[in-house]
Amino acid sequence: MKYLSSILVLLLLILTTGCAAPDVKTIATRVIDGDTIKVDIAGTSYKVRYIGIDVPELDDKRPEYCALAQEATRYNRQLVEGKAIRLEKDISQTDQYRRLLRYVYVGDVFVNAELVRQGLAWAKAYPPDTKYQHTLEKAEAEARQDKIGIWSIPPAPPTGIEITYIFYDGLVPRVESDEYVEITNLGDQPQDLKDWVLMDISEGYPSFIFPSYILAPSKSIRVYTNEYHSEWGGFSFEYGRAIWNNSEPDTAALYDSQSREVCRKSY
Repeated sequence: MKYLSSILVLLLLILTTGCAAPDVKTIATRVIDGDTIKVDIAGTSYKVRYIGIDVPELDDKRPEYCALAQEATRYNRQLVEGKAIRLEKDISQTDQYRRLLRYVYVGDVFVNAELVRQGLAWAKAYPPDTKYQHTLEKAEAEARQDKIGIWSIPPAPPTGIEITYIFYDGLVPRVESDEYVEITNLGDQPQDLKDWVLMDISEGYPSFIFPSYILAPSKSIRVYTNEYHSEWGGFSFEYGRAIWNNSEPDTAALYDSQSREVCRKSY
């Protein structure tokens, strides 16, 4: 009964303030990656996802981004692991994976912004949780100006290839297999897409690697979630559930065979 009462008090505290009370220690017990940690609040373990940022994924197939993901994890560990931290809630309580959504502080260090400032994370708005988005975008601008981390990776040369449309709200119930990303050659030269990669960078997966395919000027192709349409190139992620979010913004990115970002599109 005593245990149940303490949990109810804690839950009420989190729901109303998003932070632990001054006399309740919050300890970062484990760093999972650059933007996710495990914490202990009064003897109960929670996963926490940092608000307003996104880091490269540890399983990214692009070597440069995989290395940055490892560095973000290492730096996050240096900042918070084993330390008393402060959590601040915005609007949302949790995400779809039941992780607490929080801004994280160690002493006077705003950890979310520090990762962005070091070029180890992108500033990414996840409405309605945008309280400190201006701060995060300012930190990103500093990292971009200094050309560090993510911003040190050379951009791809202009190709004229653009993501022109994302059909994110499919008509097929539940799985939305008819979602697609449309890619168009807006340039005046044909482009071989062999080993180019299309990825949902909001989640870090899934990714589609193109076979050899010549995309002619003014022509478009589509990569479907789990359908094949030969008239649009016949490409599919072969993913068994919906990829593109319906209720919040999502971002697709296209990379060339040298892992350089060609373009990205959000909605």
